[in-house]
Amino acid sequence: MNGGGRHIGATALWTAAAYWLIPPLLCLVLYKRGLTAWFQADDFAWLGLRLQVHDQGSLLHALFAPMAQGTIRPWSERAFFLALESIFGVNALPFRICVFLTQCANLTLLSAITRRLTGSRTAGLCAAILWLVNNSQAWPMVWTSDYNQILCGFFLMSAFWCLLRYIETRQRRYYLWQWVLFLLGFGALEINVVYPALAALYTFLCARNYFRMTLPFFLPSAVFTVVDRLVAPVQHGGPYAFHIDAAIPATLLSYCYRALVPRQVDQIKGGLDVVLACLFGAALVGFAVMRLRQKDWLPLFCLGWFFIVLAPVLPLRDHISTYYLVLPAIGLAILAGYALASATYAWKAAGLILAAVYVLIMVSADRIEVNWWQHRSIAIRNMVLGVARAHQLHPNETILLDGVDADLFRAGVYHHPFSVMGVQEVYLTPGSASQIGPLDVAVEDFELPSGLTVNGLNRDQIVIYRVGGTRLKAITSVYENTVAQKLNTDPPRRIDIANPLTAYLLGPEWYAPEEGFRWMPLRATLRIGGPRTHTDRLYLDGFGPPNEIRFNLDGKLLSQIVLKKGDSPFHVSLSLPNQLVGKKQIEIAIEVGDTFRVNGDGRDLSLAFRLIEIR
Repeated sequence: MNGGGRHIGATALWTAAAYWLIPPLLCLVLYKRGLTAWFQADDFAWLGLRLQVHDQGSLLHALFAPMAQGTIRPWSERAFFLALESIFGVNALPFRICVFLTQCANLTLLSAITRRLTGSRTAGLCAAILWLVNNSQAWPMVWTSDYNQILCGFFLMSAFWCLLRYIETRQRRYYLWQWVLFLLGFGALEINVVYPALAALYTFLCARNYFRMTLPFFLPSAVFTVVDRLVAPVQHGGPYAFHIDAAIPATLLSYCYRALVPRQVDQIKGGLDVVLACLFGAALVGFAVMRLRQKDWLPLFCLGWFFIVLAPVLPLRDHISTYYLVLPAIGLAILAGYALASATYAWKAAGLILAAVYVLIMVSADRIEVNWWQHRSIAIRNMVLGVARAHQLHPNETILLDGVDADLFRAGVYHHPFSVMGVQEVYLTPGSASQIGPLDVAVEDFELPSGLTVNGLNRDQIVIYRVGGTRLKAITSVYENTVAQKLNTDPPRRIDIANPLTAYLLGPEWYAPEEGFRWMPLRATLRIGGPRTHTDRLYLDGFGPPNEIRFNLDGKLLSQIVLKKGDSPFHVSLSLPNQLVGKKQIEIAIEVGDTFRVNGDGRDLSLAFRLIEIR
């Protein structure tokens, strides 16, 4: 008897272990390539925060100042990147491990929550698996900046689990922990504001006696929403502009479709997307209706979870993204797990078939997504680390990259990853914009103009590397003997005054470059490419004390302005004479009325310029 009892106990232990371990192990198997992914896109902005931290004040600013559309996410972005980068540098593996561990905690929480809601272990296991394979998980499991979705999921589900435990035990500690986790969630993602609505909906439907205790949670959410709207810049256009209009139903329908069928379905089995979406949707809604007829309100709560958590992103009609479904899909996963566990024998067979089809399609789509992101991140790593090595070999030369494609540009070069490695002067070779193709950003701004390129090569100020493969390939000599001979040598229309490559365009009056600018004395000159159209204007960015400024173009007075106190830094825009259109180069002379001196500096200073441009 004792032996049989021990055998039963061991079996129960193994069963329990398998129950909790299967989802994390499946996560590791399915998204293992996400562990080897490197940084890309927005990651470089957060890695660059380290360069802004010099003392306690700058640290607090880096952690809590509104950034990126006014967001304030100290835990999931600021502290996360600052802490791990300070310890591990640009080794991405610790970042990825942290993401995976948090996701494993989320899977455990989802299993525990579903089991308590449904009373079924099977439902808990199914919910965790169905949520894990949903295609919305692919981005955060391979892209580190999307950690905010994973961490917010942890806070949302942890707080909700504490609510369930409080209802079960009436122990006040669970109620207090619910408050702690809820408030911490605001530091992960703005979607955390919906938690009071989730708690209120659940208690109203399934635990009415506890409904009133959820109402105080609405106050922090209301305060956070007001503050968030005040600090966030108003977006009148672009992907993050809010549109409260007739497009919301179409946006909602699009998200419902994406929650059930991955966008890569055409790469897997073309033509089945609408049929599959209707089948999966009908199965979930049909089960919910059947249970509602039996006065079971849990399915209504699951559907409510989906729509409540999704609601804040519905006004973003121009930014429909799959990763916005990570948190709403929790409700659908609980509903599907409940359906599979509670269906009768005949319906269970149909449900298992649908679930198997869903899992197979989602897993195939997840692999496509993760492999693509991981492959791109490795290409970016090879480029960025290659540039860092090239800078070690050529510390005084400007680096030009040739062969950058659209993916490398959009997720790498555009986000200035080289500054994270301490390398500032990196450009694309002339003509790269035409090779990359049309994008929604000005690729030309990242090119080095042909005139600067030819002059820099002649003065041995430039080295050129071709991107591709595991290492950058030095092609300076080849480029100089072939491509460079065909380049236009006219002066560029954009002059970064402090750039050493533009020094040959400046008159001898200018002082040596400092941190992004140059001072001028009483008068200074420069050469610049002429306007191309009648609408082009002359733009000048700089700073300095009150002064009178005269601008002469090709020896003729263009304009005279007066800088007053409070006008610094200044951004001057001047119209140009029509007769200058088409000229390959013009000479600009800048004259001021007065100079000054700084103690310990014998120079006569007047104004400092950063950028002079005709566009």
